[in-house]
Amino acid sequence: MPVMRRHQPPAQGALAFAALVLLVAAGCKHAPAAPSQPISNDQHAQPPAAETTRDAAPAPVQVPVQQPRFAVQVAAVDSRPSAEALASRLSDHFGLQTLVAPVESNGATLYRVRLLVGSKDEADKLAETFLRTENLKVWIVPL
Repeated sequence: MPVMRRHQPPAQGALAFAALVLLVAAGCKHAPAAPSQPISNDQHAQPPAAETTRDAAPAPVQVPVQQPRFAVQVAAVDSRPSAEALASRLSDHFGLQTLVAPVESNGATLYRVRLLVGSKDEADKLAETFLRTENLKVWIVPL
């Protein structure tokens, strides 16, 4: 005869974690005041474990996000899918945000592929990298 097992609810810690994830996803900045205790109809249920002292979590550090101030334009191509593919490869390789910007030139649309950086110094270093490793001269554009 098969053994029948009664459904066990997930552990309280897992429920609290799931609730916290949902609150963060909803944009809530504060944790719930106190987790609710599950109600058990089981006569053999173990007594709840001693409640641990909740340590106040340190407030998240607000790190100012540096907005890109310069772009290093690597190419201008006539196909948006080609531009997007190149931008994706460059972003993966250099770990930088990319931009595909359309521009009209002589009645045709070109898609400029640019890597975004925070300073002129970063842009110069990136341009030097392209010249040294790819023998490719790029354009540095202030944003």
